[in-house]
Amino acid sequence: MSLELLPNEILLDIFEYFNGIDLLRAFYGLNNRFNMVLHGRFSNCSIDFHSISKYDFDTICQSHFPTMSKYISTLHLFDNEETPKQIKLFLSSISSFNQFIQLKYLSLSNIRSYSILIRILEECHHLPYLTHLNFYNCYLQDNHVDFQIIMNHIWSLSKLTYCTMGIAIQGECMLCTPAITSTSLTHLIIDRIQVELNQINRLFEFTPKLQYLSLSVRSFIDNNYQPISLPSLTDLSIHSIITCNALNMTNLLQNTPNLHRLNINLSCEIVDGTHLEQIIRNNLPELEILQLKMKMILPLGQHIQNRVDVLLNSFQSSFWIDDHQWFIRCFTSYRTIYLYSLSTKYEENLPVTFKSTYQHDDQQDFYHAVTKLISPTFFVQSIPSSIRLINLEELHLNLPIVEQFWTLVPDLNRLKTLKILLHTNAFRSQVQALLDRAPHLYRLSINQHESTNFSTSLFKYRNASIRELDLRDINHYFNEEDCFNFSHSPLGMQCEKLSILVSNRQCVVTLIKFITKLRMINVRCKDEIYIQPSISEEDNEDDCIQWLKVHSPSRCVIVRDPKLTCNILIWI
Repeated sequence: MSLELLPNEILLDIFEYFNGIDLLRAFYGLNNRFNMVLHGRFSNCSIDFHSISKYDFDTICQSHFPTMSKYISTLHLFDNEETPKQIKLFLSSISSFNQFIQLKYLSLSNIRSYSILIRILEECHHLPYLTHLNFYNCYLQDNHVDFQIIMNHIWSLSKLTYCTMGIAIQGECMLCTPAITSTSLTHLIIDRIQVELNQINRLFEFTPKLQYLSLSVRSFIDNNYQPISLPSLTDLSIHSIITCNALNMTNLLQNTPNLHRLNINLSCEIVDGTHLEQIIRNNLPELEILQLKMKMILPLGQHIQNRVDVLLNSFQSSFWIDDHQWFIRCFTSYRTIYLYSLSTKYEENLPVTFKSTYQHDDQQDFYHAVTKLISPTFFVQSIPSSIRLINLEELHLNLPIVEQFWTLVPDLNRLKTLKILLHTNAFRSQVQALLDRAPHLYRLSINQHESTNFSTSLFKYRNASIRELDLRDINHYFNEEDCFNFSHSPLGMQCEKLSILVSNRQCVVTLIKFITKLRMINVRCKDEIYIQPSISEEDNEDDCIQWLKVHSPSRCVIVRDPKLTCNILIWI
């Protein structure tokens, strides 16, 4: 049956499975009827500008936003390597946020400019229904950043209930508490910056309805901290990438009598079951859900298995096993001990040993749940033959592939990201066999140490689903002939995001010209030198950038990578 013959009700049901970008790209402009149905769908529209081409971005901002902006309820904007300057370009394409009269959810990632951040916060006051505001991976390098102004802007948004504060500031590592009271904010995530224990009371003073809080406490020992009850808090996540004296977390938890859920994520220390039991018994009578994720590296000379046995024993009292059924797993990898709740997803290097307080737990259940395997030497060790890895989504793998791999990994149907290490042309058939078994593979990265000709293999590999290629670690700079041949190869013709090393800037022009689906390229020229990082746009307008702008399509955004300035980012 033709799609055009379906009634409008069914079309609307189908459109519910697409976000706004995909709907516009796939259906808008096909005919007047589809356009009318789409306008009906846009009464509650979500726009996600992640991984969009510059061409599509311009089309939507210029042609669609004037009529559809009043229907948008969710908006995601990104300034990452795939879409550099996107947020600034978006702001320049609209008169103000006044046109987004139904916007409820606003998400912004990778902002690096204080002035842009402040403008967005000022514009947010024109959004009468904004309830969710999220900042992810933002890093402000400006010379003068007033953190207090940022906090006060957010806390003065009258309808805001959910906020993620993923904002780091150069030269600062501590949170600045607000000076304005928010009577609406109930959920707060503080990321990329630490909180002093004595700041928490002030945070709740100006956020009296706060129910969920996620934060990194600098230290649970603070002589200036005055305990005060926090009765509104029911859900708490504590995380730390440094030692924070977690054995003293009673200093905070004694003030949270209504806590229902507690998540503890510690990267440098482990609190044993005896101490945790005492903390919970004495301070958290309402606790129902406990999630643990802790690890520590033992000093040289300590017997790791003895420490594991002591840890396991501390979590086997009746409090843990009978009263709450809070079971834990303990893993080891060389000198590192990992302690996880049974329900917590394990995302580290796969362990050498595995023990659990749950008597029916076994390794098969654990390995079935593994989705990420980033230890490329995992398959060369002795592994029980019963183990199966059936849900891998990301895999790092050394060549040659050992025989037991094909038994342990019977299929790669869920695999989305593959990184191949120690590649040589001699193992081309093994790589193609991997690609044949991965029908949903999206990202392929290849690492090669030998300086032999790599193109022989690359130009022949096939996989219909791959859209992103990372070829920066193959020890080979592509010349113009390589770039032309690659752009006409099976993987090249379907590539949308490419990271590559080239001999000269003319190679970049060749890639952009002949890879018609390319929307982003991260490129380094062989003759490039180190460029001093700068947040100033003028300082990033060097000769190479200017030359590429002249010889590339006018719509392209071309900038230095702020993280590694010898690389150039081009959004197409």
